[in-house]
Amino acid sequence: MADLRTSFVILEDSITQAGVPLHKVLEGDTPAAKNALPSLSFKDSAGNLVYPQLDNSGALPVTLEGSKVCKSERGEVVGSASFVDIATIVLTNGATYEDLDWVVSCFRDSHFQIVTVYDVGGADTETVLADMLVGAGSFTHAGKLKCEAFTAPGSLVNVIKLKAKNMNALSDMRGSFTIGEIV
Repeated sequence: MADLRTSFVILEDSITQAGVPLHKVLEGDTPAAKNALPSLSFKDSAGNLVYPQLDNSGALPVTLEGSKVCKSERGEVVGSASFVDIATIVLTNGATYEDLDWVVSCFRDSHFQIVTVYDVGGADTETVLADMLVGAGSFTHAGKLKCEAFTAPGSLVNVIKLKAKNMNALSDMRGSFTIGEIV
């Protein structure tokens, strides 16, 4: 009777319980009749080796996030007691937008708005995304909407615009805004 080599559990043949060596395997090799450890074939953002994570159906989860293109406009208008457009960005039909940033200013009390305007069969539908007030003590307002995202409708002409009006006395109004379009 032959002596069996002492083995560790991970190196033991499950049928004969004899010790077996680890076999070298490379990507693409078949696992049949091989005693091998799994390889770490993925890296995390820090460059460390990790096992692949699968979803409930056994598939690799994939994120198809596109890159982002920033669109920006700026403008200046003379004072007005009713809302006037300062700057307008034409939206791409069907595109998704996020990360709205703005800077507005006026030396008098003024009300600024950033709105989306969708042409729905010849009737414009306006939605206010942000309201800003400036005046004595705060002639300039800078802000951003980070958690707001929207998709432009897939037809006709759609825009996002910055508009403003003076509240007490007329004075020039200035503003700029930027929005990210996911492509």
